[in-house]
Amino acid sequence: MPASPAKQGLSIYDLDTPATLIDLDRMERNIREWQALIGGCGVRFRPHVKTHKIPEIARMQVAAGAAGIVSAKVSEAEPFAEAGIEDICIAYPVVGETKWQRAAQLAKTVKRLTINCDHAGSARGLSASAAAAGVTIHVQIDIDSGLHRGGIPYDDQSAIEQLARTIQSLPGLQLAGITTYRSSAFPGAPSPKEAGHAEGRLLSDLAARLRTAGIDISEVTAGSTPTGKWVAEVPGITEVRAGNYVFNDLMQLSNGIANEDQLALSVLCTVVSHNQGDRLTIDGGTKTFSGDAGGVGNGRAAPPAIARAVDRKIFVERMNEEHGMARTEEKVSLGEKIRFFPWHACTCANLSDEIIGFRGERVEVVWPVRARGLRT
Repeated sequence: MPASPAKQGLSIYDLDTPATLIDLDRMERNIREWQALIGGCGVRFRPHVKTHKIPEIARMQVAAGAAGIVSAKVSEAEPFAEAGIEDICIAYPVVGETKWQRAAQLAKTVKRLTINCDHAGSARGLSASAAAAGVTIHVQIDIDSGLHRGGIPYDDQSAIEQLARTIQSLPGLQLAGITTYRSSAFPGAPSPKEAGHAEGRLLSDLAARLRTAGIDISEVTAGSTPTGKWVAEVPGITEVRAGNYVFNDLMQLSNGIANEDQLALSVLCTVVSHNQGDRLTIDGGTKTFSGDAGGVGNGRAAPPAIARAVDRKIFVERMNEEHGMARTEEKVSLGEKIRFFPWHACTCANLSDEIIGFRGERVEVVWPVRARGLRT
């Protein structure tokens, strides 16, 4: 929605704090560049909305050329369907009667619903609900390619084939293909480029073997913000997914995936305590940033930080619910308002009721985070 008259045109530094902000120029450039890069490889691009949880941003991504969206949970997908997004994938295991029925109802409201699946029990439950609702749900088999958080192990082709044939036999379901999420976070992972190429080849080769076994695999989906650009270069990949790219964060900066000019999300905070020369406290704690942290400045070996000031040497190192305790290497004043990049933008956005978009340090738009806290 447009910014309220009280905020329209206001300097971001006149906002009450903490306030979660988006640099609109940076975000729009991230959307354009990723869409052009993935599309230039002849591959569909499907953004994951768990990063922003804002339908207005999803519409921008689709308008730029995205095939649709990915969500984590059924409830997270619903506000996007209501906002007119017509092609939705749920990339998290959908398990349980309530969720199967809810997914079937969601399928009634969109042109296409795809759900990841790694177990025959899930497929049968989804089939029963889809058939009862008179809808067809597309299914992608979730492959464990090394992260070990779910999916069928990629080298267990017999189990993959068995699930594929089960899905093909069930009413209300249509086997679409295979998918994986490997990223570059698994033990012993090589560089993101090498990891992306390996992830893409692993899935593309598996798809070829399944086709040889007589299983129709039309969609081969992989990728993430760390690996997606290179997964797209692998022949046989049909779709890449990524979420964090839209904002980026210190995690992507530390891993060399993004540069400073691509960090779009920040949080404006006020210095509320400053009684030691190099220590201060801001009014943003775990209820604003979450507690995710990592090395900032020199990669993973650097001292951990939860957030870092924009263009300044101020590092938030500890947090309570409402307090952010920081170390500063420069002069700071009590009451000063400072913007901070978070280590992890996705969790930060999920903790906000609204996100304020600005251009040239002036408020342009205020978006409610409509999928905030939707975990079911």
